[in-house]
Amino acid sequence: IVLGVIGGIAGSSGSSSAEPLSQEVLAYTSTIQRYASQYGISEYVPSIQAIMMQESGGTGTDPMNSSRSVYNTLYPSISNGIEDPEYSISCGVKEFADCLSTAAVQNRADAERLYLAIQGYNYGTEYITWALNNFSGYSKYNAQMYSDQKKNELNLSIYGDPEYVDHV
Repeated sequence: IVLGVIGGIAGSSGSSSAEPLSQEVLAYTSTIQRYASQYGISEYVPSIQAIMMQESGGTGTDPMNSSRSVYNTLYPSISNGIEDPEYSISCGVKEFADCLSTAAVQNRADAERLYLAIQGYNYGTEYITWALNNFSGYSKYNAQMYSDQKKNELNLSIYGDPEYVDHV
């Protein structure tokens, strides 16, 4: 599966190391598949698993870390606010489906747009629109720039993970 994820997000510079999916992430495979099918993104299950691995390793009650998702209407919008893993997965998969759509990803081989969608999962779909409008897509440079702008705008010391794509 890890090789499928790496192949699915294709052509990385080789600067990141692959980490195998945890047993906790693998235990959620059927739930991820069900929601991916429901939201029309079945071919992206390996990417969703990799996102979950980065977000939580599959542990806790909010394994997709989707508490701040617009789709979370039941729990507090704070980090790990969701108390139901299945609800977290539903919100997270729907959020990722929005990211794929906003980034206009054609398929898993569309690496540049897929990177944009993955970074958008971390920053929100506003980043995707901003990156397309200002840079025609994702780059490590603009991911860092966006984080820096948001830190200044919101008076934060940290905003997201500018290296999220590599980490996923």
